[in-house]
Amino acid sequence: MKLLTRLATAAALMMTASCAMPDMNSAPGAYCIKTHDGREVMCNGKPLLQESTGYYRYRTFEKRDGVIRQDDVAAIEKRNA
Repeated sequence: MKLLTRLATAAALMMTASCAMPDMNSAPGAYCIKTHDGREVMCNGKPLLQESTGYYRYRTFEKRDGVIRQDDVAAIEKRNA
């Protein structure tokens, strides 16, 4: 019975830790989001499109999260850092 309890506890801890890990699907590196009105937003990692909302999610180099409407985006380019 102790083994079963330990296994259940270990599984719960692993699930909790995996939720706290950063998104491993995002591509590392610098990206630039160019908008139709001429703005450029630099971000750390490739912006991810949220299909349900129509917004791109991104993270700045200052570790701040941001969103931008898909309709406002003209291009997303990978930059050499």
